[in-house]
Amino acid sequence: MLFKVADTSAAQAEGDLEPRELERHSLNYEDCSKRFYQVSRDFTKQYAHIYSARLNTFRNILEPVIRKKWSNTYKVLKLCDLREKDTMCVIIGTLFKLQVLKPSILKELSDQLEIIPQPARTHFVHDEDSLVLEDELQRIKLVGDCINVHYVVTGVVCAILGSEDEDGVFSVKDVCWAGCNIQKPLPQLSNDRYIVILSGLNMASKQADHLFSLNLLLEWLSGISGTSQYQEELTKVVRVIIAGGVFANNANEHTLNEADVIASAESVDAFSAAISSVAPLDIMPGCKDPTGIMLPQKPFHYCLFPKAIEYKSFNRVSNPYECEIGGFSCLGSSGEPIKDIMRYSKLETSLDAMKKTLEWRHLAPTCPDTVPSTPCIDTDPFIIYNCPAVYFSGNCTEFATDTYKGEDGQQVRLVCVPDFCDTKTVALINLANLECYSMAFS
Repeated sequence: MLFKVADTSAAQAEGDLEPRELERHSLNYEDCSKRFYQVSRDFTKQYAHIYSARLNTFRNILEPVIRKKWSNTYKVLKLCDLREKDTMCVIIGTLFKLQVLKPSILKELSDQLEIIPQPARTHFVHDEDSLVLEDELQRIKLVGDCINVHYVVTGVVCAILGSEDEDGVFSVKDVCWAGCNIQKPLPQLSNDRYIVILSGLNMASKQADHLFSLNLLLEWLSGISGTSQYQEELTKVVRVIIAGGVFANNANEHTLNEADVIASAESVDAFSAAISSVAPLDIMPGCKDPTGIMLPQKPFHYCLFPKAIEYKSFNRVSNPYECEIGGFSCLGSSGEPIKDIMRYSKLETSLDAMKKTLEWRHLAPTCPDTVPSTPCIDTDPFIIYNCPAVYFSGNCTEFATDTYKGEDGQQVRLVCVPDFCDTKTVALINLANLECYSMAFS
């Protein structure tokens, strides 16, 4: 891919500012989001099917993990097979949190009738919350200090070691999470190659400083700004990913109306076309964008991008999204699952929640309980089958990054991509060494 820039070094000394062409470097790319595109969308089915599919899949995942941790010392039983009291065994099941403050339509109706007034909440953790473990047939209450109820969420599948007491309560002695899958060897690049990830563009907003920052970003990606040496460095940006919040973001959900979002379609298309003309672009939807709200979200409709779709470098992708760039597996979402986990737990940062999802081997365990999801039947598309090299979450309050290291040597670059409308900041990842840093346009 070629783009023209002005050589401002030697040519400037000679009074010649004729533009010259620089070639954008590229890496092999593969969209690995097939399971998100082809998910069943039969709304006549119950949501129990996705929990059943999740549990069946994790039974196969957890069996070797259990043998590695506890050998064959204890029997692996189902809840219906519990017969002898105080006999140590292993149970595989799905955690469910009984939460006092969890939103309920019945409570909302009570509020309307002024029976039980309930203040609006954004965080639903209470000291009296408790855990139960359930499988296809029944559930049992869990007690013990091995699992902290405030640091797990509903929908996580795990194996627990313990015994049932006389009161029919299961005393937990130890817990086994699925953990990260084995990671394929990471490629070794001899030169720097960058991925730019941004989110929360909020193009429906008409703030002057916001639009100015978007133009600065576009000029930077196009190689218009900077010295000749700096422009050479920009050719190493091999891909741009927009992780949701393109039309509208969560921060301004009460100030933007439908007319503003519709009116911004032309600007979104023009911006996407401008980026696609100089670099490969993957654009993901978010929960406030004009697409279905249920996860996994299908790509934007092509009619929204009459200009951008003319470029082969423009890709409408799903949310969540998985791809391979130069052999590096990248996985992420527009941020809805991570934010929901933080609402229903005491995990304080997005990075902590992301680390937990890798430990649980699941992108969105609270789907479909508190995050809208399609009623999948045969499979759970949110299971993390391959350990990624780059794992990102969009629309975060601030930029943050860390490295997650698994027990088997897995190394994952975690990236909290900040809301661009509020922070004017993007994330830059160097695939050569998986280093990550932020860049502000303000």
